[in-house]
Amino acid sequence: MKKIVFTTIALLAIFSLQAQENKVVKEETTIKKVVTKEGSQVIVKEVKNVEKEKGSVMVEGNENENQEFSEDLNVDKDQEVVKDEVIIDQDNEDLIEAEKKQQEDALQKSIEAQNAKAEAERKLLEQQREERLKMMEENRKKLESRPKGMTKLQKKKHN
Repeated sequence: MKKIVFTTIALLAIFSLQAQENKVVKEETTIKKVVTKEGSQVIVKEVKNVEKEKGSVMVEGNENENQEFSEDLNVDKDQEVVKDEVIIDQDNEDLIEAEKKQQEDALQKSIEAQNAKAEAERKLLEQQREERLKMMEENRKKLESRPKGMTKLQKKKHN
């Protein structure tokens, strides 16, 4: 009985050594995190790249030392998006809003200043026009006034 058990164990050990395959398994995982800022938006994207090499080592010849071997490899590449989110930077939004408001206020003040300047110029021109009309009227009265012995000027009528 002992002989049968030991013989069976020995046979299993021999066959398991011969049936053993030399496998090559290599797995490389890389995670990339890309942060992009566009204005007040922050885009965060994480990509997981997995590169797997599977194969076996083929040994030529018999049980000699320093045997030549070759590898039969299959390369499998996999890319997976782990995280893809868009975050709005509220501080930046607030700064942009404050800058826009400041520009609008400055523009409104500039418009009001130009309107006030135009109104002042219009009043000045109106005053100058009134003075000229007044001087013309005085000059006309001077020219129309005649000494006591002269007759008044007559307006000619055109036919």
